[in-house]
Amino acid sequence: MKKGFISLMIFVVVGAAIYLCIGLFSNNPPKPIITAQGKKIESAQGSYCWGGALRYSCVDMISPPELINFEKLKPVAVSPESEVKIEFKKEPIEKSLTVNRWVSNEEAESVSMSGNVLIAPEEKGVYVYDVSASWERGSAGYAFVIEVR
Repeated sequence: MKKGFISLMIFVVVGAAIYLCIGLFSNNPPKPIITAQGKKIESAQGSYCWGGALRYSCVDMISPPELINFEKLKPVAVSPESEVKIEFKKEPIEKSLTVNRWVSNEEAESVSMSGNVLIAPEEKGVYVYDVSASWERGSAGYAFVIEVR
């Protein structure tokens, strides 16, 4: 009985140490889960600053429209004025989630949201968006593309 308890304690301590080390050295911000009409919308990692207890780094990326092309993301078809939901497994800091719609490679406009939901445009076309959010460990941006049909 004593051997079983000691083995269990060693397992718990080793597991906790591994979990702690992953947290200390992990340098990846949370990825968004973007959905519309039951379809998953892929996103590309944009610029970010992120850190663990031992390491902090910032990475600058190309503009969201260029990032979409570079990553070869295909637009996901959605209906006019459909809801696009943006979620994270780890919730961002309150009121830090922002979204922009790119009207050209150099110009973007802010998109109003209701909580974590944006409404797709009424007009048909392909639309590139960027999402930004902040957490205690840093901030990150992501790009995605939809096609209103």
